Amino acid sequence: MIVVAVAGVLAACGGSGGVETTNSAPDSGGVTSAPATEAASAAPATEAPANATPASTEPPPGAGTALGVCELATADELARIFAVPSVTTTVFVGPPDTCSVESDAGDPLVAWSYSTAQSAAVYDAFAADPSSIQVGGIGDKAAFVQNTGLLVLKGSALSVVSVQSGDAELAKKVGAVVAGRM
Repeated sequence: MIVVAVAGVLAACGGSGGVETTNSAPDSGGVTSAPATEAASAAPATEAPANATPASTEPPPGAGTALGVCELATADELARIFAVPSVTTTVFVGPPDTCSVESDAGDPLVAWSYSTAQSAAVYDAFAADPSSIQVGGIGDKAAFVQNTGLLVLKGSALSVVSVQSGDAELAKKVGAVVAGRM
C-alpha cells in the first residue's frame, strides 16, 4: 500500500493519529466524515480525572499540517492530473501527516506525506543514495528515491510523493502542486 511506503520514509518522526476521509468531486464541494476517534469522543464524559491536563490544540512539535495535508493539492487539480472524474482523499494524522488519494472508482492513485521534523536531514539521508535522481524546478530540492517516491524539500518542510503506478511524470506534477503550497 502506498500510504505505508510514504509514511515509512518519515517514521523516525514518530507519532500516531486518526484518519479523516473527504470525498471530493470537482465543483461539488466535499463531504467530510469525522474520524472514528472524534466520533467516539463526542459522547459526554461523566467525570474527568482530578489531575488531568487540558488537551492542547497545538500540533505536536514536528507535526505537519494535520488535516491540511490534503489541502496541499485540490480535488480539481488531482482529478485533472490523473484524468479521472473525481477523487477521494483520506488523511492519516501523524507525524508525518499523510494524504492518500483514490479515484472515484476506488483505485489508489497517489499518497504524500508532510513533515517539518528534521526535514533537511531526512531528505539528505535518502537523497544520498547513489541511485537517487535529482529533479530540478520542484521546491528547494527534489529527488526520486528508489522504492520511496519523489522527495520534495521546501524551506523546513518535506513532502514525499508516491504515485501508485510509479509514473515519474505524474509524481512530478503532484509534487509541483504540493510544493507550491508548502
